[in-house]
Amino acid sequence: NKEIDDKVIYIGPMGCRTGFYLIMKGDIEPPDIVQLLKNAFGFVVGFNDKVPATTSRECGNYLDHNLVFAKYEAEKFLRETLNCLKEENMVYPK
Repeated sequence: NKEIDDKVIYIGPMGCRTGFYLIMKGDIEPPDIVQLLKNAFGFVVGFNDKVPATTSRECGNYLDHNLVFAKYEAEKFLRETLNCLKEENMVYPK
């Protein structure tokens, strides 16, 4: 969705590599980005090209890149989390 895509400022891994940050501009609610996340993780599941930045010159953690495992984890996250979201999963305590 172009309207949501234009609001993405940054998406990338956390320094600890246990998750990722998604920074967006505007008044965005969790339900507004579910399809964006499904598309992103679906892209990983279907990716079959060379992964960028997988050499020591391009990435200090280049040995950690594993497309097979990334595809497995992306598919699992889609199946077990994104495709099963309920309203109560998208509300953070205040």
